[in-house]
Amino acid sequence: MTTKPVLCAFLLLCASYVCLARDVRTVAPPFPRIANCYGSGLSWQTWEQGRDYWGKLDLFIGGGYDLHYDWENERWPGALARIEENVAHLREVNPTALVLPYVDVIEGPDNPNIPQAWWDLRDGQRWSGWPGMFRIDTSLPEVLQFNLDRVRGEVLGRDCFDGVFYDCWGPDEWLVPKTAELREGDAIVMINEWNLPRAGFADLNGCLAEDELNRVVEGIVDFEEFLARYLKWSSESRKPVTTTLVCHPRNMNMDPWHWDKVPWQERRDYADSLRDSDPQMVRFGLTTTLLGDGYFGYDCANLGRGQWWWYPEFDAPLGYPKGPAERRADGLWQRQFDGGLVVVNGTLYDAEVTLDANADDISTHRVGTQFTLRSFDGRIFIPSDAAPTPGDDSPPGITAAPPTSLRTATLDDGSVVAQTPKGLELRFSPSGELRVIRHGGATVMRGGWPIAALQPFRTMEARDSRPPEVSSTPEEASLRFAGTLAGDERSVSYEETCTVQPDNRLTLAFRFTAETDLDLRMWRHYFLFPVSDYAGRRATAGTQTIVLPAELGEPELLPASQEFQIDAEGGTIRIDSSFPMSLVDHRKWGTQDYLLAGYPVSGAVKAGTAWEVAMTVEVR
Repeated sequence: MTTKPVLCAFLLLCASYVCLARDVRTVAPPFPRIANCYGSGLSWQTWEQGRDYWGKLDLFIGGGYDLHYDWENERWPGALARIEENVAHLREVNPTALVLPYVDVIEGPDNPNIPQAWWDLRDGQRWSGWPGMFRIDTSLPEVLQFNLDRVRGEVLGRDCFDGVFYDCWGPDEWLVPKTAELREGDAIVMINEWNLPRAGFADLNGCLAEDELNRVVEGIVDFEEFLARYLKWSSESRKPVTTTLVCHPRNMNMDPWHWDKVPWQERRDYADSLRDSDPQMVRFGLTTTLLGDGYFGYDCANLGRGQWWWYPEFDAPLGYPKGPAERRADGLWQRQFDGGLVVVNGTLYDAEVTLDANADDISTHRVGTQFTLRSFDGRIFIPSDAAPTPGDDSPPGITAAPPTSLRTATLDDGSVVAQTPKGLELRFSPSGELRVIRHGGATVMRGGWPIAALQPFRTMEARDSRPPEVSSTPEEASLRFAGTLAGDERSVSYEETCTVQPDNRLTLAFRFTAETDLDLRMWRHYFLFPVSDYAGRRATAGTQTIVLPAELGEPELLPASQEFQIDAEGGTIRIDSSFPMSLVDHRKWGTQDYLLAGYPVSGAVKAGTAWEVAMTVEVR
């Protein structure tokens, strides 16, 4: 077919600086290894402006030269000239730093040079998964060939680049292997599949785990399972390892469509306010990364990644590891380095750590041998000859041992825990999302909170939530939350009450009021049951009972009913709902769960409309 200018081969201007090629397989910077995702500024800052920050960075992922099917853009020659100049200086002061330009395979701007046949259409129209971008049909061989050709010539044809970063792209069977063959097989190839996939090690140096650690803290992803994937990427991928864990402050607004409408200065001010707002998330992300051989980044996620933030922990003099990470008897993980010890608490409970000799906690500068690690926290301990800090460390706040009566606690991050004497435990976010339901120390299910999405698919997020009201007596615990679900300038107010009884019963009651007119793509209340725990067990909806399949077959498992029961380890879970809920095998849609879900409202909803939802769960 006739090609547009974006397809035509062209030569960008050559810069006056030449970056010497090197053997990237020998690159092994000391730890911690810090990355910047998308905002390093190599193409728009001078060396004098960026050298103090760049000289400390170990991995540059994108950063002002991000390529979205607009390779013919007139700014690229000047941008590339500055990149080559800056990287030439960088190699002199920081020879182990790796530079990977950003290439977008799945989306492009509204660029008339992109062939019309390349757009991915829905109902005959282009569609967008990110503000300002439209999806490309990557099933077309010519699309993948175009990307390979451009990367071969315009990226890997330049010595200042060590490889390429393919955003929103997985370990496919063609583009990744073909790219891995370039530069006689020495090109670094890194992807971003949003989380860490379970394949692709032979052709890839790494993958970006984008905010997956935030989902660990939220209870969506299991820490042990995530860590196993990360350590596998560290040990089995091509060398050098470039797998990067990046996370963000837990209290930030994550709606990119909201930020797309906000002026630049307001966005910058908001980012500045977040820098020191969540030190625990910085510690947990960094120390988890140190259990493997990857890189760590911390920034503003969907607001716009790549802030030039730096923390004292990044300067910890750890050097190199003495061996792999080890799981301790108490469920914590640790790794010994030449310069100190890293300990990570990825459990749901606070823990006490006893060291053999005095050490300085690099985050708090407490010196001693006894330390308390909160749930989802980590610390770097450096040997110290200083006198121990007077007094004991703060005691653990929440433990796994069931209480003798109903117990509630508000944790440091604002989340709320409720525990019963019979081993039931509930974890709520500060806004009221029930993140996890545990029984007998094990997670049995997740969910209850609504997933609300506007057309075409804009997820509404909790905002302006009030501090939870928590009260408890021996007969009943009550947790009350209120706030707003908002997105795309449309909103719904909510009031939520959870009551918990000592006999392991809980009731979730919601009242919602539409504050604006809504056009809903989805309003789902749901519970998730992991396939690994429930395959082969019985599930009943109304009068129909099935055995849950170990292998994916037909996704529809049980019809809609207001009464549901499922066999659990050592007992039974019963759910009664004010609206019908049906069971499906959610492996069809990408997660390893059985999904029990109902849809109490949908479509067009007028401002002022109110609706109520109630679900009672009994674990016995």
